[in-house]
Amino acid sequence: MTLRYSPAMRGGHTSKVARGITGVFALSVAALACTAPAEGPATASYTLTFPSTQAAVATDSVQLLVFDGPPAGQRSTYCQSLIQGRKRRDPQRPIAEGTLGNICELLQGRRSITIDYGEKAVLAIGQRGAQDFLIGCVVQTFGEGDPLLDVDLALVDVGQPVPETDCTSVSAACAKECTRR
Repeated sequence: MTLRYSPAMRGGHTSKVARGITGVFALSVAALACTAPAEGPATASYTLTFPSTQAAVATDSVQLLVFDGPPAGQRSTYCQSLIQGRKRRDPQRPIAEGTLGNICELLQGRRSITIDYGEKAVLAIGQRGAQDFLIGCVVQTFGEGDPLLDVDLALVDVGQPVPETDCTSVSAACAKECTRR
C-alpha cells in the first residue's frame, strides 16, 4: 500500500492537497443466479482519500459497510442518505462489512472484504476511538475484472477540529517517528 498525494484542488477555494491511501485487497465476488460463475477472489484495488495527512494520522480504524444498490432513480442521492442515516445513528442493515484495521494496517494493505456482483453502495467510516470521525461513500457496480474502489473521506462533524500532529506522513506515524494525538 502506498501513500498517494492528489493534485492541489482549485475552484474558488483555497488550494489544499488531499492525501490518499491506496492499496490492494482481495475482493471475493459471488455470481448471482443466472450469471456466469465466479472464478474465485478477484484482485482489486482501493483508494481512501483523506482530507489531510493530519486527519489520516488521527484516524484509529476504518470500517467498510456494503449495501445493496440504490432503488431506481436514487443513485445520485443514495450515498447522502446513507451518510445522513449514519450521522443520525439510524439502524442500518449492510449486506457485508469489513474492518480495514488501523491506519498502519491500511498502509500495509492487510485487509479484505467480500462483495457480491451487482450494484452496491460502499460506506467507509474512519473512527477515532469509538466515535465516527471521517465518512465517505460510493455507489459502484461490481463484477468480473479488477474494480477500483475509490472513496473520498470527509469530516463527520466540521465543528470537530482535526487534532494537531507533528507527523508529516502516515508512514512516519506508523514508524513512531512523530507524535500521534
